[in-house]
Amino acid sequence: MGFNQNIFLIGMMGSWKSTVGKKLSNELDLEFIDTDDEIEDATGESISEIFSKEGESQFREMESAFFVKKSKQKGLVISTGGGIVVKQANRFALQKNGITFFLQASPETLSHRIKDTNKRPLLHDEEPILKLSQIWKLRKNFYIESSHHIIKTDGDNPQEVTQKILSILHR
Repeated sequence: MGFNQNIFLIGMMGSWKSTVGKKLSNELDLEFIDTDDEIEDATGESISEIFSKEGESQFREMESAFFVKKSKQKGLVISTGGGIVVKQANRFALQKNGITFFLQASPETLSHRIKDTNKRPLLHDEEPILKLSQIWKLRKNFYIESSHHIIKTDGDNPQEVTQKILSILHR
């Protein structure tokens, strides 16, 4: 198909951004980038380690610098961290530098999907559904504002979500 735009996947942790992103990149023959994985590779530290050593604010700065730069390239499938929408520069890049899909799922669904809360610094020592509900309330409008398409993923599997996105892209 020769797809020359970026495809951005945004949503809460556990919304299958990485899983669906890998499937999409295979289907469209595009490079796949997971922003969290790239930051971990660049720093040699896990996201949880960065959060505990540097704090969330410093992590968001690193994430934003990486994402805004990468978003200016073309033909990428980029799975973003759940908090990418917090910074205005990122929301602008999501709107202007590609097609953004918001993978939406309820906090209950997300808590069932998230297996390892140790890898999720915002869920450490928290009741997952309660914390996910709090995060959702804070970010909901940012996700909606940043996206071109909202894909509801409750009750779907990753392949079904991938097919929904492909059907929108092939219209």
